[in-house]
Amino acid sequence: MKTVTSKNHSKDGDVALVKAAQKGDQKALQELVKKYEQTVYGFSFKVCRNQDDAEDTLQEAFLSILKSLKSFNFKSSFSTWIYRIVSNSCLMKFRKEKRDRWESFEQLDRPEERIKEFYIKWPDSPAEEVLSDELKNQMDRAILELPPIYRLAFVLKDLEGLKIEDVAEALNISVPAAKARLRRARLFLRDKLEPYVEQ
Repeated sequence: MKTVTSKNHSKDGDVALVKAAQKGDQKALQELVKKYEQTVYGFSFKVCRNQDDAEDTLQEAFLSILKSLKSFNFKSSFSTWIYRIVSNSCLMKFRKEKRDRWESFEQLDRPEERIKEFYIKWPDSPAEEVLSDELKNQMDRAILELPPIYRLAFVLKDLEGLKIEDVAEALNISVPAAKARLRRARLFLRDKLEPYVEQ
């Protein structure tokens, strides 16, 4: 499975590049594309779990980024703004394929006490870094079963390593809503992965 870990991006460097690109500097624009291409592809792949879909999302996301660049107002970090655009591109793709029917998936609304706890730990670092290869394969399958709105929250927080505030910003929702989606995603994945984890 091809995965790409998102990089830490310099906020100051982004500001200078974005301002130049907004003024029509093609070199600055090319630098931004080069700087974020791997991050956008990696995030898209982690959400789509499919190379073709990830490449399609990459193209659609960068088209949206280029069209919307002049409207970026620096109220958030540029990287968070990009995550929002890519998240929207992923959601649009799922909806075109009618996968958004999963958004009302009842399993994710079960009370927390009904889900048996076991010890997959979700640390502050990206989750994939602490899993065995076998468990990663099972996680891939489980992630594909997550409704898109929960999948995005999980990937942003636990695989990309964003702060919960940035997850909320990227998804254009409140912090409590982001926490709720993340909790439901984690509980669902724990439920699915329980048979593959040693007790």
